[in-house]
Amino acid sequence: MNTTLITSIILIVFFAIIIGGLSFIYIRHLNKTRQREIDLTHQNIEFEMKFLKSQINPHFLFNALNNIYALSIIKSERTPDMILKLSDMLRFTLYESESKKVKVGREVDYIVNFIEFQKIKMDSEPNIKIDISNCNKELMIEPMLLIPFIENSFKHGNIDNTKKGWLQLDIKTLGPMLIFQVANSLPSIAINKDVVGGIGVENVRKRLDILYPGRYKLDITTTESEFRVYMEIDTFA
Repeated sequence: MNTTLITSIILIVFFAIIIGGLSFIYIRHLNKTRQREIDLTHQNIEFEMKFLKSQINPHFLFNALNNIYALSIIKSERTPDMILKLSDMLRFTLYESESKKVKVGREVDYIVNFIEFQKIKMDSEPNIKIDISNCNKELMIEPMLLIPFIENSFKHGNIDNTKKGWLQLDIKTLGPMLIFQVANSLPSIAINKDVVGGIGVENVRKRLDILYPGRYKLDITTTESEFRVYMEIDTFA
């Protein structure tokens, strides 16, 4: 084998090693860059989730405390029970809602307590129907996804009109599927009882897009006399 051929082979092997090394370095750099992008995306999602969950309606808390105070003035027997309900709600929003997932039962408890506080300030028993009999309360979901729709019903509806107003709530589960339906009457003239809104329907959409991409259905319909929400969430991960 002549010297020229040997030199050529050595040069080819040398350049192959150089190219291979550079390719390895580039691929490793590319992987690190992609990993940083993934980590940053996760951090942004986590930040957005905390921000969206933090926007809990403070106006409700003020009203709840005022209602309890009013009950205490008249020495109502309901006062201790309402204090416990409020304590349970605060525990859920301040501590349990920080968890990635909670039992559906805890979310339902929060909703029922919220409705009880809304009923305190009404002159007579409102037309509210709640069906949670077919709900698996052990099913796990991300917290604070349902309550904004209930807040919306009381905020924009006329449920406090105990003669004409109404609200219907149905929460059920089919295997890993959570089905949430709420409907309420609307007044003839649009009202907004609370200028300090809750986390809002649009924020729920954002959370659903992040948490359950392609695994949820949300239909909202509004007519002159009623507002309806139908939501399905496939909780299976």
